[in-house]
Amino acid sequence: KQYGSALQHANDILKSDKEIVLAAVNSAGRALEYVNKEAVMWSEKDFVLAIVKLNGMALQYADETLRSDKQVVLAAVTQDGRALKFALNGLNQDPDCLKAAGIFDEEADKVYERDEKVTLSVKFSLAEQSSPY
Repeated sequence: KQYGSALQHANDILKSDKEIVLAAVNSAGRALEYVNKEAVMWSEKDFVLAIVKLNGMALQYADETLRSDKQVVLAAVTQDGRALKFALNGLNQDPDCLKAAGIFDEEADKVYERDEKVTLSVKFSLAEQSSPY
């Protein structure tokens, strides 16, 4: 459990064990790549909440119902804003989720003295799969 990368050499049973997976990802976030992505644990809210708090990108492996759960999505995007692209059912457009991901300015409703406006263009995709264009 001390080194998360050791999960790479573990058997499939260990790669599906919630406690071992959480300990490995906590030790080394990259251990996530060796976890069993098809395991039942990805449909369990307590597990998914715990793992997305360690590595927000783990949201992509969660069951669709949890990817539609605002509490889970908020936890994931707070840890890693890029996880927003894995949110479902409009949560990738939810103002709270956008703020937590650092995309939506919390002062968006602020009134300024001057009336000039500026448009900032940033390459960003809310799709799970995006093209380079």
